Amino acid sequence: MKKGFQQWTVRDLIKTKAGALEIFKKTKEMGYDSIQGYYVEGVFGFEDYKNMILEAGLENCSSGGSFEEMRKGAEGIKKAVYEAHCLGSDLVALGTLPKEYRESREGYKKYAAEVNIIAGDLKKEGLKMVYHPHAIEFFSFGGGLKGMDIIFEETDPDGFWFCLDTHWLVAGGVDPLEWIRKTRGRGRLIHFKDYAIVKAAVDGIEEVHRQFAEVGEGNLNWPGIIAACRETGIEHAIVEQDICSGDPLDSLKTSIDNMRAFKV
Repeated sequence: MKKGFQQWTVRDLIKTKAGALEIFKKTKEMGYDSIQGYYVEGVFGFEDYKNMILEAGLENCSSGGSFEEMRKGAEGIKKAVYEAHCLGSDLVALGTLPKEYRESREGYKKYAAEVNIIAGDLKKEGLKMVYHPHAIEFFSFGGGLKGMDIIFEETDPDGFWFCLDTHWLVAGGVDPLEWIRKTRGRGRLIHFKDYAIVKAAVDGIEEVHRQFAEVGEGNLNWPGIIAACRETGIEHAIVEQDICSGDPLDSLKTSIDNMRAFKV
């Protein structure tokens, strides 16, 4: 697997275009092969981003897409296709489904129907949608049915793929190994993010709090996760840490060092 990082991890460090380029170069020096990044309005544009990752020697493992823009029609699709092709990627990544779809089974079904239409348009251009679930998709509607089950079952396996996240799978109460294997053939990317229990003085033993952590610094079964990723053909293990206790670059360094120790 190639080792990548999500630009969101270093978002607070990016103030200027020159500063962003320096950060990208530092991650390459650490040993990262790829980036899952984006341009930042008011700091640098799409063409700047494309040129910076090229100069830094990083591979772009997916491009971005806006569900809201793409569902409006041709212009949103055209923009997503242009950016993906410019970055040399055949994957258009999406974030979590909008709030109005999360309230009911019908909302999840409606979302699945709408993204299938978009995925069909992208497939004509040789592209696939990639959905990044968090924990909310694992809300149970009873009887064992979860929102994520609806998204998985009612979307086109050839056009709608997944970028799972190890931390959010555990936060959603499911087994990461099970879902990595379940989505076999529907994705090449995964977010590596540890799940740690906060050491704090609390009044009750039930008051346990989680936090984001560097790969290998929390409680996840990394040998098992890595084996499942290899088994299912994951190509990019992308480090993402939503909140870092110190310098995000130090966190990225810790994660990649531990990944090497795990033979990634």
